[in-house]
Amino acid sequence: MAEILVISPMEELARLFREVIEEDGFPKIDIKVARVEEGVQLAQEAENQGYHVIISRGVTAWMMHKAAVSLPVVEVLIGGFDILKAYLQAKKLGKRIGIVDIEEIIQSVREFEKLVGEEFVKYTLTDQDQDIFQGIRVLKEADVEVVIGKIAMAKKAEEFGMKSVVIGSGREAVRRALAEAIRVQEVRKQEQRRTGQLKAILNFIYDGVIALDDQGCISVFNPVLEKLTGWTAEKAIGRFVTDVIPKAGCREVLMGGKADLGQIIEIGRSKVVANRVPIIVDEKVEGVVTTFQTVDRLQSLEHKIRRTLAERGHVAKHRFEDILGQSNPLKEVVGLAKEYALVNSTVLLLGKTGSGKEMFAQAIHNAGPRHNGPFVAINCAALPENLLESELFGYVEGAFTGARKGGKAGVFEMAHGGTLFLDEVGEMAPSLQARLLRVLEEGEVMRLGDSSILPIDVRLITATHRNLREMVDEGSFREDLFYRLNVLSIIIPQLADRGNDILLIAKHFLELFCHKMNRPIGKFSSEAEKLLIDYSWPGNIRELRNAMERLVMQRWEKEITVENIFHALLIERQSAEAHSLSRGTKPDERDFGEESMRKGLENVEQNLIRRTLQECRGNKTEAARRLGISRTTLWRKLHGVKG
Repeated sequence: MAEILVISPMEELARLFREVIEEDGFPKIDIKVARVEEGVQLAQEAENQGYHVIISRGVTAWMMHKAAVSLPVVEVLIGGFDILKAYLQAKKLGKRIGIVDIEEIIQSVREFEKLVGEEFVKYTLTDQDQDIFQGIRVLKEADVEVVIGKIAMAKKAEEFGMKSVVIGSGREAVRRALAEAIRVQEVRKQEQRRTGQLKAILNFIYDGVIALDDQGCISVFNPVLEKLTGWTAEKAIGRFVTDVIPKAGCREVLMGGKADLGQIIEIGRSKVVANRVPIIVDEKVEGVVTTFQTVDRLQSLEHKIRRTLAERGHVAKHRFEDILGQSNPLKEVVGLAKEYALVNSTVLLLGKTGSGKEMFAQAIHNAGPRHNGPFVAINCAALPENLLESELFGYVEGAFTGARKGGKAGVFEMAHGGTLFLDEVGEMAPSLQARLLRVLEEGEVMRLGDSSILPIDVRLITATHRNLREMVDEGSFREDLFYRLNVLSIIIPQLADRGNDILLIAKHFLELFCHKMNRPIGKFSSEAEKLLIDYSWPGNIRELRNAMERLVMQRWEKEITVENIFHALLIERQSAEAHSLSRGTKPDERDFGEESMRKGLENVEQNLIRRTLQECRGNKTEAARRLGISRTTLWRKLHGVKG
């Protein structure tokens, strides 16, 4: 469909347009013949018919401008050659020549007069038909013999008994009009694209946006503000801003020309942050643009930013269905944990090292109302006191030597809106215990070296393998903090008490590592299964996982034997047999399910620990890593402390 419409006041000009369009290969352009009022009516209907630009001429084009037609109107201008041609024709008809036309044409005639050395009788139009009549009458009274002009002037001159010559338009004028129309069409499309983009931004942006003119009247009012204020854009536009948003506070920006950012005001029942910016054109304030961001959304955005900018991916990976086992002790604990997940109270997880406390913490988080928030975990036993303090509470730039530029958020800030898991909380120094208690009671945190306080909303889950009640009695753990942490408590059973769950978990890890190392999945012999169940598993699930990883590195034929399990557990079978013989039990009669075997394995473990320490030259961290246990567990075993 054509996007340009030519409304020609005469058929001769329409025919010339068709010829030029065909000769020069212009795109499809529609042409209609209509004059003055009829032409204006066609122009007013053109936009609804899909046209973007109108081309017309003379009084018809002039009347379109006067009628404020919505589409841009390109006029076929009359050039010097067109006036010369009309002048030469007029000279043949009479001596005294006059013209009635708009200011632009009259100005061209003045320039033409200088060239030919002859002065015309001129009348400048300012209105429509009545002005044409008046102009022709003035020319008649001035004894004009021939009137040159457009069709309307020529017809009116004939009514007064004067001769007339219509100023035509040549090919070059038509070409210029067509080229200008195409240029205007492209500019208009660009403006429509920009307007469409701006409209889309205003309609779909999350912030309320309002624009004012230099008098403080509303010119832009987007849908977000409609919801905030209850006013429709139709009713709000054109009103003073104080009528619609009494506390908008834009007057100072209009008067002073300076931006005013971050002011909290109320719009209806909502608290919003207003950012006011002046519109300055040629160093003069022409208006104000103000954005309104709801405090609720800013807080939500803050949570998201905190989570995104955190150095580690704070996401809980495990759910309750990931916790393997069918034993009664485990079922009872899982059921209790699911109930606790539904509330926001603090949870204390008690259990041996490696029993899966963090897995339970992640499952509780994922099953609770904060599952969309961050899950942040930190081990209080893994860091020295001063480093743990900065990790917990964060610090500002320059708080201490080596502090990161720009400071660093603590785990409480990172966990805002979600869950913070403090593992081995019993290892925390008394000075940090006091500060932790204050954060929990006040619900706010202050970074090291800072004086400002940041509100936080965190669910706390803590874990320890130690007896906190005994520590309270000994004075090594604060009593008030103990009661603050021990709101809801769960005792996680150790692996040795879970019976056949050991085999289920062992097979899970075996399959996992077999797939990783591209090995066929092995099958345990009945003796191997019995050994797995009877072993004490001091390192719990962590030790079992490490044993299965070592097991996959071995070779077995039809099935996994007891010998393979001994090697995976880093236990020498001869040591176990020697212990059995010293108890009066023959090797082929030993029973790995008896209490004697448990004690024997414990002895073997002690020997293994000491040997590993020798191999690691006393490095307890490396020894604990090789054994698949924590440093704390290693210390307890070395000193004969029962956990």
